[in-house]
Amino acid sequence: MRDFTLKLYENLLTTLKLKGFIVQPIDNYQNEQQNTIILRHDIDAKPYKALSMALIEHKCDISSSFFFKIQPDILIPEIVQQIATLDHKIGYHYEDLVRNHGNYSKAISDFERNLDLMRKVVPVTSICADGNPLSKYNNLWLWEKYDYRKFGIECEIYLDVDYNKIAYYTDTSRCWDGNKYNVWDHVNSERAWPQYHSTFDIMHAINKGSFPVVSEINIHPQRWSDSYSEWLIELCTQNIKNIAKYIMVKRRENNRTHA
Repeated sequence: MRDFTLKLYENLLTTLKLKGFIVQPIDNYQNEQQNTIILRHDIDAKPYKALSMALIEHKCDISSSFFFKIQPDILIPEIVQQIATLDHKIGYHYEDLVRNHGNYSKAISDFERNLDLMRKVVPVTSICADGNPLSKYNNLWLWEKYDYRKFGIECEIYLDVDYNKIAYYTDTSRCWDGNKYNVWDHVNSERAWPQYHSTFDIMHAINKGSFPVVSEINIHPQRWSDSYSEWLIELCTQNIKNIAKYIMVKRRENNRTHA
């Protein structure tokens, strides 16, 4: 079986439930809750793929968080509302500081306007920063100057989760141990959590009982497909992106070393 297929994704969810894990959105998580998976999706493209995953999760009696960008080809009201009716939570995947090239006053104005636009479609109380590898700005820096809670936001998932207590796994580089490729999509943690390369490795750890008892799993739906042609295109495209991102990561490390 190939990795990063929707069939395998359903198998992953089934494995988690069989081993007694509670899979839920960040909105429902309570501190110190054991045997829990915080399941999150960053929707950067192909929102119809998000709907496919939402339907699979609903079939498995699972709720999760879907963070949408504001672009018209991504924030499609009919899709977003359908996902919400399947008992999933919708959040804002914001990139306002990057889009405004580091201009904080313009960024916070855009953030407020975009959040209002999303709330005309569905309720939104959680946010998640987008990490643009091509930008020198980190969208999280916006909250060094402003307070997102003043906008009715209850959770910024990078800032309000203690990753010393919760393991973090992301498919950002189309593998689960792609930190060397990740420019911004990483968390602050002093813990050396177990690392896994493939989804099969994660499922093996779950079956063995060695997977962390509390974890956050970040999945980008556009990476997962049962169509071989679509799957192959995503694989080849991501491999090229990984090479470019690896070079960028190394350059930034060198710049910090010589600063």
